[in-house]
Amino acid sequence: MLRTRSVVRGVVALAAIAVVALAVPPLSLALDESAMPPASSLPALPEGARVTGEDMGCASGGCWRELTVDAPPGMSDEQLKAEVLPDGYECAFQGVLDLRRVCAGVIEAESKSVQFFVQYERWVH
Repeated sequence: MLRTRSVVRGVVALAAIAVVALAVPPLSLALDESAMPPASSLPALPEGARVTGEDMGCASGGCWRELTVDAPPGMSDEQLKAEVLPDGYECAFQGVLDLRRVCAGVIEAESKSVQFFVQYERWVH
């Protein structure tokens, strides 16, 4: 009986640690509105495309990273936009241990370059 009680306590303690570990990234994001994902969070760029500018912006909903990407030779800005983000906007979870969603979207496309953004989506309001 004493051994069963110890095993149950151990399982409960491990479950509590797991819950805390999974809750920290999204909760820290809710507390830190200035958090923003790295530039590498943008979906894969086509061969020959390159990031030529990086900036950041913030508003009441949080902060985001703006990336200007030049299209490779022979590709228009509209083709680049369609290849990187076919729907113009997408969100994906970081991973199993980081439950924050990284969202990417198009700000504007012009003259052989596209300006994209990446930001964390806040699910705790």
